[in-house]
Amino acid sequence: MNGIDCATKLTPANVQALKSAGIKAVGRYLGRNLWNGLTVTEAKAILDAGLALFLILELSPTKSSYFNYLRGISDAQFALAEAEYLGAPKGIAIYFTVDYEAQPEDMPAIKEYLRGVHTVLTGKYLVGIYGSYAVMVAAKSADYPPDRYFQTYAWSYGKQAPNHIYQYSNNVTVAGVACDKDYVNDDAGLWIVETTANTAVEKGSENMNLEVAVLMDTEEDFWSAIDVSRSNGNCALFVRPSHNATPPADAMKAKHLITVGGATTGHPNETLLSGDDKFGTAAAVKKYLG
Repeated sequence: MNGIDCATKLTPANVQALKSAGIKAVGRYLGRNLWNGLTVTEAKAILDAGLALFLILELSPTKSSYFNYLRGISDAQFALAEAEYLGAPKGIAIYFTVDYEAQPEDMPAIKEYLRGVHTVLTGKYLVGIYGSYAVMVAAKSADYPPDRYFQTYAWSYGKQAPNHIYQYSNNVTVAGVACDKDYVNDDAGLWIVETTANTAVEKGSENMNLEVAVLMDTEEDFWSAIDVSRSNGNCALFVRPSHNATPPADAMKAKHLITVGGATTGHPNETLLSGDDKFGTAAAVKKYLG
C-alpha cells in the first residue's frame, strides 16, 4: 500500500488530504513532548480516517557512538512509555532508526543496541529497525534480530533486502505535507482500527501509572537490576543518565520504585537496594531476593 512517514504533526484536515491523495499508511514519531512527536489526538485522527499507522522511535541515532546495549534499553523504555500513552495495541511494531550511512565496523554496536531493545519490548511490541541495505542485512544476522524491517533507499546503492516497509523517496510533499514516500506491506506491524476498539486511542493518558519500576544507578548495576525486575514480573527498568543523576520522570511516577545502586531518589514509596560499590549493591539485592 502507498504510505508516507513524516515529522509533521498532522491535523484532521491533513489526514483527509493525504487519504484523498491515495495514502493508506502513515508513519509518525514517538515522543509527545518532542517537536515531531505523535499525540493521542493525532493518532485518533489518523485511525478514524481509516488509515494505518506505524510507529517510529528516533532520538539522535546519526552516528556510531549512539549505539550500545544500554542505549537500546533506554530508547525502548521511552518507546514503551509513549506507545502505552497512545493506547497502541500490543503486538504492533515500533521501528528504531539507524539514520546515517552505517559502516561495517558500526554493526556490532547496532546489534548490541537491538539486544537492549529486545530486553524491554519482547512480549509487548514487535521490534522494528529502519536503515540502509547494509543495516538490514547486518540486523538479520544479530543474536536478537528485529521482527520487522524498514529499509530506506538512501545509502543502499540500489540494493534492496527483504523488508516490510520500503522508503523510496525523501523530502517530497504530498497533499501539502512534507514527507518521505514508502511502500508498506500489510504485515509491517501496523496499527489499524481493526486491531483495537475504536475507543482505544481515546483511552490514552498523559500519565504513566506503573505499579512497580526498577531504577539502576549505572551500567555496573545492570545485572542486579535485571534480577529485581524479573522478580517483579519483568517490570519497567530505568537507568539514571549518570551516577546519582535525576531519575527519568516516568520512573518517579511509578507507585513503587525499587532503586538499585546509588543514592535515594526521594520517591515516597521507594525500596533502596544500594551498597558502597557494585558488590555491596549486589549483596543488598541478593538479600532482597531471598
